[in-house]
Amino acid sequence: MHMKTINLSLVVFLMIIININYGQTTKINFKSKKSKGITVNQKSLLILWDKVIFTNNKSIMYCDSATYNRSNNSFIAYRNIRINENDSLELFGDSLHYFGDRQEAFIYGNVELNTNDINLTAPSLIFNQKEKIAEYSEGAIINDKKEGYTIKSKKGTLKTKISTIYFKENVILNHPEYNITSDTLIYNTNFQNTTIIGKTKISSKNSVINCQKGWFNNRTKKSSLKGNIFIESNNHTFFADSIFYNEISGLSYAKGNVKIIDDSSNIMIEGNYGYHSENIDSSHIWSNSILTQSDSTDTLKIYADQFIRKKDTLKEEIFCFNNVIIDGTQIQGDCDSIYFNETDSIMKCIIQPIIWLDSTQVTGDKVEFKIHKGIVYKMDIENNAIIITKKDSVHYDQIKGNTIHGFFKENKINLMDINGNGEVIYYSENESDSTITELNKIKCEKMKIFLNKNKISSINFFSNPSGNTQPIKENDKGLFFDDFHIFLRRSYLEKYNEAKGDLLNGK
Repeated sequence: MHMKTINLSLVVFLMIIININYGQTTKINFKSKKSKGITVNQKSLLILWDKVIFTNNKSIMYCDSATYNRSNNSFIAYRNIRINENDSLELFGDSLHYFGDRQEAFIYGNVELNTNDINLTAPSLIFNQKEKIAEYSEGAIINDKKEGYTIKSKKGTLKTKISTIYFKENVILNHPEYNITSDTLIYNTNFQNTTIIGKTKISSKNSVINCQKGWFNNRTKKSSLKGNIFIESNNHTFFADSIFYNEISGLSYAKGNVKIIDDSSNIMIEGNYGYHSENIDSSHIWSNSILTQSDSTDTLKIYADQFIRKKDTLKEEIFCFNNVIIDGTQIQGDCDSIYFNETDSIMKCIIQPIIWLDSTQVTGDKVEFKIHKGIVYKMDIENNAIIITKKDSVHYDQIKGNTIHGFFKENKINLMDINGNGEVIYYSENESDSTITELNKIKCEKMKIFLNKNKISSINFFSNPSGNTQPIKENDKGLFFDDFHIFLRRSYLEKYNEAKGDLLNGK
């Protein structure tokens, strides 16, 4: 009996507590200057008008007139609706259907919601007073009072407890400096942080950004975007899997399938990672990085450890650093670094450059090209310049001098000017069967060499040439300059692995 008495007392106590709490949280209080009781469909209703006020918990609701239903603790209010939520939130509308037990308000017609941070207007709204959540499904416009921009969407949820708004379907954000269209946005009014979910387009004066997800903060001016990003700005298009952007510094960091396309010069730079600076209009791309320049007739690819691109009002430059490999329709090459001036159409190959033009090998301390849209027009070789063309398995035409200037026609070198210590070893052929018949060895300070299909057709001498011509002997093994050397062609991966191996071995 004692145990049963304790259990019964506990149940009675809990029921009293529940009833007290229930009454405190759901009871609707009201007052008005005028009222009238009526019965409709066996329901007792109270008609209120003239300065009608309802209260429930800390909510105060105003209207011109209302019908109050005691049986389900609800009312319908008309005209000049105003709801005050503890001075932190206000709601306005043309009509209101309020359910006290659920503490839920359905507001219709010219709805307006105000907080310290935002102003919301909509045709209709559902407001949960207990959870402080507002929802709309017929479209709404939200104005950020601090930042001065608006957000529109078909559906949305405002959670005032956590100062967060969820926008869904046809979301449009209009800011003085940019516009955003998206499937879904989540905006925190306290931290001014916006989260992007779904297909999104961000448009500004200088660029258009497309992405799948991410976030940006209006207070810190930082953003992180992900998912098939591409940015269009002026003559450039920028692609990446993810981008972190700091608007204040103008720096952006990109990761995964990074790609910059310059439409004005038909240049594309790719890599795994990249930096971009808006302030000095420069880009830095590295890791598995490739530069491609192409047009309708030719394609030039440059592989390197990293690329740096700079642009100002006077010039546009590209620096290709370390383990450079050139793979083009017209030329191939191997060097440590390349300086590429797009404005002047100059490409300089620096540190142990080796260039191949079909079967011709070009070496020197520095090799420079005049190149535009992937087509080579001129070649300059400085210091220790040597040009070697393979004739057959043992014979090679060889040209050397202090400097050599080569000129191209229809993508083939057709003229060379040799200046300073010029020397030539070349072989004459039988025109009928192309067999080698003579060896020619000539020295001259200045000479002009004409070529046809990469073969020497004639030479003009300008200062006291010396040399001789002799027939080819049987089993002739060829004649070579002392510094003659044929280099093997390597892929970028082979060259990179060789360099990496040297570093690992401490060389």
